[in-house]
Amino acid sequence: MRYTAEAMNWLSLKKGGSSLHVAYADTYTNSLYGYDARVRIRPTVEISLDLNRNLRTKNKSEDGYIDARELADGEIDQLEVVQICDERVIDRLAAAVEIADNPDSEWGLTIELEGQHKFRVRPDPDRSDSVLLRVIRP
Repeated sequence: MRYTAEAMNWLSLKKGGSSLHVAYADTYTNSLYGYDARVRIRPTVEISLDLNRNLRTKNKSEDGYIDARELADGEIDQLEVVQICDERVIDRLAAAVEIADNPDSEWGLTIELEGQHKFRVRPDPDRSDSVLLRVIRP
């Protein structure tokens, strides 16, 4: 799939769920899924993930629900790392970043989880099997 700079606002990377590894508040989880993964490259590279569907389950004892609830209840402020492990998302993200005017070492990350949470992140350039985003603290 080829992308042109002129066509870029938000580009859908994947509508369905993508497996995530998330580290926060001295703990981590691999039970969460990011939905409606999107990217834009203007004015800087920014990724958007929706985690709200993790809260929409009938079984409130599922790990994904518990972790999403913990994040939504305030632990999102302690976010440290988000790792995206979906090959389709990785490939489409790489194609979009390739045409960015300024694929800085610093990107934006927007997480939808009972509201919108924005972070500055640094992608790990040494990974090809996943996209590892480390939150930059002020």
